[in-house]
Amino acid sequence: MIGLTKRSKVTKRLTVVLLSFLFSLLVFIIADLLFPLPDFNKGYSTIIYSSENTIIHCFLSQDDKWRIRADYEEISGELAQTIISKEDQYFYYHPGINPIAVFRAAFNNILKGRRTSGASTITMQLARIMQPADRNFKSKLREVFRALQLEWHFSKKEILTMYLNHLPYGGNIEGVKSASLIYFNQLPKELSPAQIVMLTVIPNNPNNLIPGKRSALIMKRNYWLLKLGHKGIFSKQEVEDALVEGFESKRFILPKAAPHLSYRLKNSGNDRIYTSLKIELQSKVEALLANYVRPLRSLQITNAAVLIVDNHTRKVLAYAGSAGFDEEIYSGQVDGVRALRSPGSTLKPALYLLGFDKGLISPKTVVTDVPVNFGGYRPENYDETYRGQVTIEQALSLSLNVPAVELLDQIGVGVMNQTLANAGFNWIRVNSKRTGLSMILGGCGTSLEELTGLYSALANKGIWKKLQFTDHFGNVDTLGKRIGSPAGTYMITQILTELKRPDLPNEYLESAKLPRIAWKTGTSYGRKDAWAIGYNADFTVGVWTGNFDGQGVPELNGSDCAVPLLFMIFNQLPAGKDEWFTSTPDADFRLVCSITGMPADTFCHNLVMETFIPGISPSQRCNHQKKVFTNAAGTISYCNECLPETGYKATFYPNYTPELISYYEDMLIPYKKIPEHNPECTALNQNGIGPVITSLTDGAEYLVFAGKKQQLMLKSSCANGTTQVYWYIDTKFCKKAKPGEPVYIVAEKGNHILTCSDDRGRSSSIRFTVTPI
Repeated sequence: MIGLTKRSKVTKRLTVVLLSFLFSLLVFIIADLLFPLPDFNKGYSTIIYSSENTIIHCFLSQDDKWRIRADYEEISGELAQTIISKEDQYFYYHPGINPIAVFRAAFNNILKGRRTSGASTITMQLARIMQPADRNFKSKLREVFRALQLEWHFSKKEILTMYLNHLPYGGNIEGVKSASLIYFNQLPKELSPAQIVMLTVIPNNPNNLIPGKRSALIMKRNYWLLKLGHKGIFSKQEVEDALVEGFESKRFILPKAAPHLSYRLKNSGNDRIYTSLKIELQSKVEALLANYVRPLRSLQITNAAVLIVDNHTRKVLAYAGSAGFDEEIYSGQVDGVRALRSPGSTLKPALYLLGFDKGLISPKTVVTDVPVNFGGYRPENYDETYRGQVTIEQALSLSLNVPAVELLDQIGVGVMNQTLANAGFNWIRVNSKRTGLSMILGGCGTSLEELTGLYSALANKGIWKKLQFTDHFGNVDTLGKRIGSPAGTYMITQILTELKRPDLPNEYLESAKLPRIAWKTGTSYGRKDAWAIGYNADFTVGVWTGNFDGQGVPELNGSDCAVPLLFMIFNQLPAGKDEWFTSTPDADFRLVCSITGMPADTFCHNLVMETFIPGISPSQRCNHQKKVFTNAAGTISYCNECLPETGYKATFYPNYTPELISYYEDMLIPYKKIPEHNPECTALNQNGIGPVITSLTDGAEYLVFAGKKQQLMLKSSCANGTTQVYWYIDTKFCKKAKPGEPVYIVAEKGNHILTCSDDRGRSSSIRFTVTPI
């Protein structure tokens, strides 16, 4: 009976304890719901990493703290063990508060009449960091409650990690990783025992126990080294070595490499950003760029930018937006990789690629390089000279302007703009309707990033993909967009690899350091931008030189100012494993006439080999000669209407265009002329190509000074065989002249019709207006 009574009492006590526990738990859950943990998102410093996980750039947090987040795995076991042993040895066993420590601290404080020891656990210290307040009884109760909440919501590992990331280390330094980098220039896992103990003791008095106050820190370090050694945290030898270990009493500067890309990616929403940069290559490029620009500044060329892309992945390996980010005098913080600039001639390979794919041209196609008027727009070559006839290969390698504008006129500016828009050219996409024929010579806005991406597409058989700046970034473009055929890009690469070209600097003509690359240069109008962009199978490198304020410099050009840097960079890149570009299945080879680049006819004797696209490249037979009937002396030509029954012969004459004939006449270049047409012919040919008026523009308004007899120049291009042209103003005869001969007239105020007729009855007319001012 007595046993039952005792058992009943024990049961009742257990029930009371259980009910009390459940009631306390319920109260705690309700309190947890009513008073949730405060938002502890103080924000970490943004850290930029290289592709090798090396820190390359650090930014302060939004509250101007060096608070660098460290995962639990980044912290050495000895560091975590040391801090736990010193601050809260029962951390893994209590629920946030340590009752034994509370009673011990209370007993000691009452016994000695003052506060001699605390009872704060690591969890309670974290609660105090989360919600700072004056040290009083009320704040202590709140710490206890918050500590219980933290243990309720987070694991011990998470609590310890948050604690280590927010420990104060003096000034604006918080967290063990920040302190480790700033005080010792090492990551937490690389710390020695002496450094570990220093990071353990500094948070107790962060204003006095810092490396700058050497004596106090050494005394505290040594005291705890001995104490922790007795606890077995460190071996005897480790303690002995640590006691004599020195350290530098200074703050190390955190890395600041790749500043332009770092600032570009800074606000991506993550405090850790893993770029695709190769830190060693990035450092080489930054140093090379700074040294390269230094002598150019004596010529008032103050800056440069470089971008290097891995052609296989489209990842950016090096990114230098200027020669010196901190050079305020040279606007070093401007990002030359993204800056909107005039591309000069760097877009021409994309134009010729379109021409190949549309079947308008092939590499050996011969075109004219003579002065041409495109509705008032008269492009000139960079060297202000013309070459008469050139192949497409020569036109691109020599970067001639007139053939490029003529090809763009055939293709259409809209088609070209759409192709470039598909290749990521944003300004051209937005301003497509505002661009004209001049865009192919630099009359548009592009960036080094866009141009480098375009040439990387040439290295990848015409597939364009967006460049990647990070290693951990979603929505990577795996398919890309086709902007050209494999055969077309192969032919472009063949041309851009040629070494007989004006943009090869003289010092590289016989140089063994000349890298094997395909490259193109560009110089913008006014010599404000100089470009050089090159590629091989593995890498594409883009170089820009110039002034960020847009100042033009007479000495600035792509060949002398950008190409040497391009070659230097390629010589720093690792040797590729891939072979050089080879022909593609959609390309083939054929023999063509060397005079026209067209498939040979019976009168073609000099043939050359060219790459072409079967079924697409021009297939019309050569027509560089045409049969003309003349008298026996070869002084008069006949048409079918006036051909006599006897006394004539058939002779082949060059089939030149009117523009080329006009150029030959102007430059006094001898050529085989078709004799004057039979003057007794009663039925002059009304068909064929009539004279083309090249001096005035159809629909244009010309301003003249009132009261002065200002003259307007008239000039025309005519078909081969034309000997005379006749000028008419408003149907009234004005003057007679030879083809290509300039004629000067005075036109009255108002609207006029100008007509030019040749000696075969063919004519053309334009309208223009004269307005006195």
